[in-house]
Amino acid sequence: MQKLQYFALIFTLLLSGCSLKEVNASTHKVDMPAANSKVTMKMSKVSPQIKKIPVFEPQATIAISPIAFDSTHAVLSTVGRKNDVSKINYHIWCTADGKKGIKMFTATQKENDFPFLFDIKEFSGSRGEYQIEAYEVTEDGSQILLAKSTLTFQQRVPILMYHAIDEYKGVGLKDLFVTPANFEAQMSYLKDKDYTLLTFERWDEVNKVNKPILVTFDDGMKNNLNAFRILQELKDDQFQPTATEYVIAGSIDSSPSRLSTEDIKEMVNSGIFSIQSHTMSHADLPEITNYEQELNAAKEKIEQITGKPVIAIAYPFGHFNDQVVEETKKYYKFATTTKPGQFIEKGETDEFMRMRRVRISNSTTINQFAAMVEPR
Repeated sequence: MQKLQYFALIFTLLLSGCSLKEVNASTHKVDMPAANSKVTMKMSKVSPQIKKIPVFEPQATIAISPIAFDSTHAVLSTVGRKNDVSKINYHIWCTADGKKGIKMFTATQKENDFPFLFDIKEFSGSRGEYQIEAYEVTEDGSQILLAKSTLTFQQRVPILMYHAIDEYKGVGLKDLFVTPANFEAQMSYLKDKDYTLLTFERWDEVNKVNKPILVTFDDGMKNNLNAFRILQELKDDQFQPTATEYVIAGSIDSSPSRLSTEDIKEMVNSGIFSIQSHTMSHADLPEITNYEQELNAAKEKIEQITGKPVIAIAYPFGHFNDQVVEETKKYYKFATTTKPGQFIEKGETDEFMRMRRVRISNSTTINQFAAMVEPR
């Protein structure tokens, strides 16, 4: 009976186009273990192919002369060399541009540790972080990497301040209203000019990208959804817009003119908006004593809605003093004011608690906008 079944199987497979070789391969006998028997399987020892990445071991150190926040140049030198060197090549490129923009500079003054005066004019005046590599040049012209370092020329960052994104209908201060058409034109300008929109969560990227800028909105107005939709429309593979909404925690869900909990969740889940604090009740902070309620309770309420840390606050009316700064530091890493100007890190005490902003108003033209955000 088994022979008949075997020949029947062969006949069927031959009709379907299989060769006898294929038939034999498909019907080889497998000895199955008896029921309840113990099966011992030997695993073959496999040696995975692990690619070893060589670890760079510095053979010297790149020394950089002290620079101020507004410096445009610095002196580089290569110290602590382990070998006798007659020439050093410095390879330098802007972090934001990557190695595609690398340039090489040669230093031959051995007695002063191969100094080189690096000026950002070599890179069209671009500020930000630079990568530096020092190479020994051998007699045959080859190069041996000795040391690596970074050098940062602080960038000025425009932190734009908006309030209402809507047509002005006669209620409220007209100057606080920016029409959706104007807002779209302004954001399109940033897109066309290759600005990088950041939020405070990404502040450590400020000097690693080209043209960093923050877009912020005060008060948590419902009409800021107009801005949200515009940014969604402008988003593509190259342009990834982000923005910050400072909400008054006690006003969430309070009226049709204010953002709701669901609005806020949609904005956050889009990846476009970061929701931060504008206190609990829009209090004039220098005039109060209940800082726990206005600062911390507001922070906690927003975090419960978004599920994300709240690290920044906008002072209501832009009002603050030294005491306000001390209280704010307990709960936040960044605080923005209404003082005009682009922000630049100077190394001053509490400077992240006193950040300047660029006010965009109803009357701001596109030419004025361009001048306000231009890197300086």
